[in-house]
Amino acid sequence: MSKAFVVRMVVWSALVLYLIADFYIFTGPLKRELRSMFPTQQDEIADAVAEGICAKVYNAPIYRGQVDRRVRELLWRTGRNPEKVSASEMRALRWVALDEMIDEHIMRIKVRVNVEAAPVSEDEVDAEVRRFEKRFESAGDLDKAMAAQGIESRKELRFRLAARLQQEKYVMTKIQPHIEVGEQEARQWYDDHRKELTMPERRRVRHVFLATLDRPSDEAKATLAGHLALLQSGQSQFEELAAELSEDARSKDKGGDLGWMGRQRIPGDFAASVFTMPERSPALVGTKLGWHIIEVTAIKAPELLPYESMEVEIAAAISDSRREAAIKQYRHQLRLLNYDKVKIFRTVLE
Repeated sequence: MSKAFVVRMVVWSALVLYLIADFYIFTGPLKRELRSMFPTQQDEIADAVAEGICAKVYNAPIYRGQVDRRVRELLWRTGRNPEKVSASEMRALRWVALDEMIDEHIMRIKVRVNVEAAPVSEDEVDAEVRRFEKRFESAGDLDKAMAAQGIESRKELRFRLAARLQQEKYVMTKIQPHIEVGEQEARQWYDDHRKELTMPERRRVRHVFLATLDRPSDEAKATLAGHLALLQSGQSQFEELAAELSEDARSKDKGGDLGWMGRQRIPGDFAASVFTMPERSPALVGTKLGWHIIEVTAIKAPELLPYESMEVEIAAAISDSRREAAIKQYRHQLRLLNYDKVKIFRTVLE
């Protein structure tokens, strides 16, 4: 047996012993490297718990802190105090937030791969940034809001708004066929809603008003009764009486004219008289505010608006009513197609 053979045997034996020790006796560098390359489910869960990762989408992490920030934003938008939310509701809100964030991650990847399908110009981004900035009273308020959302600079804000705008445009290219409205469909909607589309009776009214807040009601009533008699006999003119006597500052310099009125837009005690009296017949009327000489100067009967004047609005209303459902359906389909790219770590979230 040669000396070289003995040396090789010793070396190989030492190597085998080291490998056995590395894998089975202690966790050595080789075992750690293999675990990092081919982690077990237990290893992945342990790493997620250690790093606070709630989910991974295409291996991109979503951290518990991001989910909590989304929940705080939701509560802030609805005017609720996070400290007054129960633990069970907070858990439910976290799941809702995580679900939204997973969908958003998938959508971002989808749009990134198909960026040419929804191009966004710099002018469009500029307009979006301006709209966003108008939500805040000052630059300081904007900076605080950015900090709360983890946005470090105006450049990053612009990038995020551009990405959101691009996502919205891309989604619209996918759902547009499902929300388009044809003329026959719009006409059918018009026919089905004729009652709601009929403008109710309107009346043009003028009045002379005396308040009873600082004077006896009988005194105000007697004053206007005398002037009503003069109006009815033709010895007085309504416009002159309103300018001279009325205590309604908004109408007295316009001859007492209150404009066109619908029954639902004026106080009940006033409407009860206005919508029962005949045209061009001034009368004395009392309300909870005071006494009035009221005259209806013109009447418009209920009127169904023509389809042609509402065609665009009807189509837009139907389309808008479908948009949210179509977006949800598209996001659901994306989620199903990418289910194997999503990993959720429940213990971290709860």
